[in-house]
Amino acid sequence: MRFPLSAGRPGAVAAAGLALAVLAAPAAVLALEGALHLSALAAVPAGRYLGTSLGAGGLSLLIILLGGTPLAWWLARLSPRAQAWAEVVLVLPLLLPPLVLGLALIFLLGPDSVTHLAWTNAFFGLVAAEVYEAAPYFVLAAWTAMRAVPAPLVESATTLGWSARQLLLRLYLPLAAPGLALGAAMAWSRAMGAFGAPIVVSYHPAGLPVGIWITLEDFGLPAAMALALVLVVASLPLPLLATGVARHADR
Repeated sequence: MRFPLSAGRPGAVAAAGLALAVLAAPAAVLALEGALHLSALAAVPAGRYLGTSLGAGGLSLLIILLGGTPLAWWLARLSPRAQAWAEVVLVLPLLLPPLVLGLALIFLLGPDSVTHLAWTNAFFGLVAAEVYEAAPYFVLAAWTAMRAVPAPLVESATTLGWSARQLLLRLYLPLAAPGLALGAAMAWSRAMGAFGAPIVVSYHPAGLPVGIWITLEDFGLPAAMALALVLVVASLPLPLLATGVARHADR
C-alpha cells in the first residue's frame, strides 16, 4: 500500500529527509567539485581510462548475465538444503575485502598460477577482477527473483509438457524480469566502480577507478574529483534504465 508523503508524521518525514540528505551529501560534493575542476582533465588521459572501463565493464556484465542467469535459475530449483549451501558460496566473495579478493586472484590468474593465464596487468585480468567483484550481486538478485515465481505456475506448465528451456524463457524470465533488471544494475555499478581487486590484478590497463587513484597521486584532488564525476556520469544511465524497467514491470 502506498501512502502520500503528507500522510506521514512530520517527525518521520523530517528524519527521512535528513537521512536522505546525509546519504546524498558525498554525491552532491562530487557533482559540485567535479564540475568546478573539469578543466583539470586536460592533463589526464581520461579518454583512455573511460574507454577501458566501458569495454571491461560491458564485457564483464555480458559474462555475468550469460552465466549468472542460468545459474540463478538452476539454484532456484535446488532443494532447500542445497540452496542454503549455495548461499554460503555466493556470500563468501562479498565478505572478502576487494583487496583480499585481488590477492587471491593473483594465484589464479598470474603467470606462475595453476592456470598459467598470465592475465595480471592485462585487459582480461581487469575483466576477471570485475566479474568476481560484481557477479554475486546479480546472481543473488536473480536467484531471489526466480525463487519468487509461484510454484503452482511452474507445476501447471510442467504438467502441460513444457521443457526446461520453455520454463526458463516463457515463465521464469518474464516473471523475474524486475529482479533481473535490478541485479544487472547492481552488477554494472559494482563492475564500473571496482577498485580493490583491479588495482592488484590489473594496475595496467587502468580503468576509471584505478585511474582516479593515479590522478590523485599525480595531479591532486581537483583533477581526481573531476575524473570521479566522469565515472559517475558514464556509469549512471544503465542503472537508471534498469530500475525504470523494474519499476514499470511492477505496476
